[in-house]
Amino acid sequence: MRSANHGLRKALLASSLFVSSLALGGCATEDYVDTHIAAVSARIDQTDGRVGALETRLTEVGQRADAAGAAAQNALGAAQAAGTAAQAASTAAGAASADAQRANERLDRMTKARRHAGKRARTHVHLHKHTHTHTHTHTHIHK
Repeated sequence: MRSANHGLRKALLASSLFVSSLALGGCATEDYVDTHIAAVSARIDQTDGRVGALETRLTEVGQRADAAGAAAQNALGAAQAAGTAAQAASTAAGAASADAQRANERLDRMTKARRHAGKRARTHVHLHKHTHTHTHTHTHIHK
């Protein structure tokens, strides 16, 4: 694409210089026109080189931006997964804390009941075995 634009620019420049030289009639010599065309052509070549270098650089920058975008997307996915796992762990910890609180409350009630009964109370432990091999413990407090 660049070479087509380059050729078109050279052709337009050459034709405009040629037309100008014809309009001026005998004022310009062929050597003079050739010299100016060569100077303008050199500037066009230099500009085309710069444009080509900029196009290459732009392509490289675009590729790096695409790679950075993909890395950012991957990091976002990992962060969301970590957030979900943290939320699940927090829910499980809350449930475990509630279970522990209930167990502590039951132990406190049992301890208070024993203290309240004092020395007058007698504790009897009865073990009953059933055919399905479960062991049950019953505690009776007599006053």
